[in-house]
Amino acid sequence: MANLQHLPLYIKFFHLNKYLHERVRNFPKHWKYTLGESILNLNWRCLDLLIEANSFSGKEKHSKILALSVAFDCLKVRLRIAQETELISRKQYVHIQSGYVREIGEMVGGWIKWSKGNE
Repeated sequence: MANLQHLPLYIKFFHLNKYLHERVRNFPKHWKYTLGESILNLNWRCLDLLIEANSFSGKEKHSKILALSVAFDCLKVRLRIAQETELISRKQYVHIQSGYVREIGEMVGGWIKWSKGNE
């Protein structure tokens, strides 16, 4: 198994995962097993794609990074829906955006640019 604890992107997704589990636990039952489950599954998918991308090189790596970017975009949409339906507070949403989403987006974007040059 790959040791990813030293990678900033892995650490951010890992901490986001823990934070989201705490938030989803408080969703009403109907939302917990629909939107909440989707949020958690997408975050797990992002972590999985990050691990997969680290095990490939060239075009395969670039392809996995692009898939990670798409999954992350889907996660961001669901987080916005959770905030607009008041499942997470405005304060929690701002924390997610400023503490995780912005940095993760910058890291994924930089990784995409880097991987284009190494295809």
